[in-house]
Amino acid sequence: MTLERETAARWVFALMAGIHLAGSLKAQPPMPVSATGIVFAADVPLVELNGVPCVEVRIGDGSPVLFGVDTGNVNTLIDTKIAKSAGLALEGLPPPAPAGFYLTSIPPIHIGPVMIGGRRGVALDFSANQLPAGIAGTLAYTVFKDRIVQMDFAAGRLRISDILTGPVSIPGPRDSLSLIRFGRNGPPIVVAQGFELEGKPVSAQVDTMYTGSMLIYSASLAKLGLESSANTSATEFFPLTDGGVKMKVAEARSESFHGTPLGAGRLKVYFPTLGVHEPDGLFDATVGIALLGDAVLTLDFHDSTISVSKGSLSG
Repeated sequence: MTLERETAARWVFALMAGIHLAGSLKAQPPMPVSATGIVFAADVPLVELNGVPCVEVRIGDGSPVLFGVDTGNVNTLIDTKIAKSAGLALEGLPPPAPAGFYLTSIPPIHIGPVMIGGRRGVALDFSANQLPAGIAGTLAYTVFKDRIVQMDFAAGRLRISDILTGPVSIPGPRDSLSLIRFGRNGPPIVVAQGFELEGKPVSAQVDTMYTGSMLIYSASLAKLGLESSANTSATEFFPLTDGGVKMKVAEARSESFHGTPLGAGRLKVYFPTLGVHEPDGLFDATVGIALLGDAVLTLDFHDSTISVSKGSLSG
């Protein structure tokens, strides 16, 4: 998460707990899957802007704007300028919440032919809070409650199912999703099983606004045998993470999902510096779009399942 995304999530989570719990992943009893697989109600362009995967949306009856797709946040965010131009009411958050953060009710969002019902969200000044220029907001994972969302990075497409009432087949390989807090007092975020670093299993937050590949947190270094690698002096700067922070970086031999190789070119693994927020050992890693950029990411928020496959599924 960026600092601003985490700040918004932490302060707003307590006030919106009922809303967030309504959007939570829930355990499903074992059921047979549909032989017909996924039927997508929307198949729209997924575009990259300033390092962020974006989709065109309409808020209510407004003109199209670009929103980032942010699986790493429990809160949908909207730029205050866009919120005001849309006539949205802004409710100030009580101290000690940061100044300039507001609760707001967002009208139904249209993504292609799909309309997703109104949501509560957080309004803030994007330009003052180091969020990417050119986007009007971000769509949190809670927007996709009881739906399947597929981010086909290979083809540049975003696909969304209708609301599901039963399980369906999604492309393999696949594994489970769960909601785990980002730190013991943090908001629930999407964590998946099935990722691997050099053949070792890694439980990882899936964050499509983290621009790196695989970030391994300090509490998991020993079990993954990475203490030596984490002593590297090489760093890279991430402007969208924690308000802008350097992370340590080393080469990785392989990064995968159930044996399917991920990433392209020179593989990298990242490690926190003092400025990086950590999840108190509740999961091992965060994976971002540098790892997923040539893959198809399918998140089933009805049946708590993830799939990561290679090659475009278009056509």
